[in-house]
Amino acid sequence: MIKINNLSKTIKRKKILDNISAELKGITGIIGPNGAGKTTLMKIIAGVIKADDDSTITYNGKRKDQVKIGFLPQNFNIYPNLTVFDILKLLAALKDAFDEEYLNDLLNQLNLSDYKNHKMKSLSGGTLQRVGIAQALLNKPNYLVIDEPTTGLDILECIRLRNSLLNISKDVGIIISSHIPEDINSICDHLLIIDKGRKVFEGSVKEMIENSAAVTYEGVIEKSRVSDINTFGTILTYEKYDEYKVKVKFVTQEPFFNPNFNKLQPDFLSGYVSLLKGGM
Repeated sequence: MIKINNLSKTIKRKKILDNISAELKGITGIIGPNGAGKTTLMKIIAGVIKADDDSTITYNGKRKDQVKIGFLPQNFNIYPNLTVFDILKLLAALKDAFDEEYLNDLLNQLNLSDYKNHKMKSLSGGTLQRVGIAQALLNKPNYLVIDEPTTGLDILECIRLRNSLLNISKDVGIIISSHIPEDINSICDHLLIIDKGRKVFEGSVKEMIENSAAVTYEGVIEKSRVSDINTFGTILTYEKYDEYKVKVKFVTQEPFFNPNFNKLQPDFLSGYVSLLKGGM
């Protein structure tokens, strides 16, 4: 477990993170809108940058210098003309952690064996991210910190990446940040939601949904009426129904009475949006 106490970060007199306290355990998802401070928090957890004075982080009761942390930044793309194996071999040597048997095990575990001799510049976004995870695991870390891993990936690449993370989670603690709710909902068992540098919620997905004050509705209306829904709440999904109508799902804090709409059970997305709108 990573325990964070009174963590703040100020850059050029601007408060990027403001007095965050949390306990990160299992596979923890750090989620929030763009600009919420997620990347800054991830860099602090990984030890890449320092927090303000009086902020503390412990890793199972230990200091940062007593544990190993693997870090995958938001953009991982280096030495495009080297092969996957050569880049991992080089990075392992730089970390004084080269072990060819372990390296081949990593390639197998992350479904990268078929790409071992492929140049980095030839890889798809999803495969490149899995190489990034492999490099973060080279020194056999206690924790793996991954910032926005699915940005720019297609659906199948996202699924492969999520499966890879679930596969390795039994051996290492994982902290993953994203502004995409599906990333978090699919693999995380603990949530930390931040917005504008402050903690909004911490707990399980189930707790977030159960504690949400949101009410979710779905129905079919004329296209010309969609703007009316925005006066009642926040649209979650919008899809074509026929030439003149659309199916809309939205979340609101108030009861909504319309025979064309059915009340739905709250889910991850409605709970998350409600939280950001202040609905707890």
